[in-house]
Amino acid sequence: MKWIVMEENPKPDNYIAIVLTEKPTKMKIENQAHSVFDNGDQALERARKLREEYGVRTIRIFHHDCSSPMK
Repeated sequence: MKWIVMEENPKPDNYIAIVLTEKPTKMKIENQAHSVFDNGDQALERARKLREEYGVRTIRIFHHDCSSPMK
């Protein structure tokens, strides 16, 4: 399982995005700044730092099937 944290300024969106994927697939995010983690705790730690840095309120996790429960 790969946890991909989007590193770019999320505004105007009000969340830090994490993409969770099981399969190595080619995604449009490859050209955007991102970090890849093998573990959810590390990904969430990085996302929390980015949330504070950018002053946004939430973190959203997008699963490989495009669903996104609120976190």
